[in-house]
Amino acid sequence: MEQRDLLELAHRSLAETMREITLRSKGVVLEEQGLLLYATGVSSPALWNGAVRTEPGLTATDLVPRAMEFFGQRRCGFTLHTMEHVDDDVEAWLWSAGRTPDADSPEMVLETPVALPSPPPGIELEEVRSEAQRADFLAAVASAFRTLDVAEDIWYAVYPDVPSLSAPHIAAVVAYVEGAPAAGAMMYLSQGVAEVIHVGVRPAYRRRGLGELVTRAVTHEGFRRGARLASLQAAPMGEGVYRRIGFREIARYRWYLFPPPA
Repeated sequence: MEQRDLLELAHRSLAETMREITLRSKGVVLEEQGLLLYATGVSSPALWNGAVRTEPGLTATDLVPRAMEFFGQRRCGFTLHTMEHVDDDVEAWLWSAGRTPDADSPEMVLETPVALPSPPPGIELEEVRSEAQRADFLAAVASAFRTLDVAEDIWYAVYPDVPSLSAPHIAAVVAYVEGAPAAGAMMYLSQGVAEVIHVGVRPAYRRRGLGELVTRAVTHEGFRRGARLASLQAAPMGEGVYRRIGFREIARYRWYLFPPPA
């Protein structure tokens, strides 16, 4: 697949994933004139409330004020997502206004299916299909992402029920170590892309290969359900794992955080 097509598919996959998460959490989505705005209803601006440009014709001078108005009405901050090679003009405008990214991460893709992993002795993999499994998944990822300053209660608000984690195009898995939920990961399938998100391992269970295990599991499930491409944005602690699986970097995402209005 050509680089241009990979970039467009990956960018649209991220937008569709955030749209889906928001709608299933009973949040608000507004998409018009090349801009996706989503507000899940939680207070944190990082990830859960954001703006994504979906059409290149929209200029930064239109994008940012529209996003600020939308979130200003809701009295919450938001994250503006920009993708290298896709949103270079938006980034140039932000830099000229004195803004620099608050965070960035590699956009990585995988174009070949992976085998379903076989858990080692003492470890079990389960796909979330029940309320008990939902609770276990959220306990695992909430604990894992606490090290990135993501409040644990946010996860329960964003994923309020089993349908928010399980559907024909959504899969979440939990890895259990001797019965205890230790790691989790999710996959959203849209437009032929399996978007891999929320890969997390509880601190007490790290360095046992569980991150790779759950990543392989949801990636395999995405291809099994018809994906022709897997996509993810890597945190520093996971990038090496994803490269071992076969993911490669095609661009970088940059995240600009706008605080709630004073």
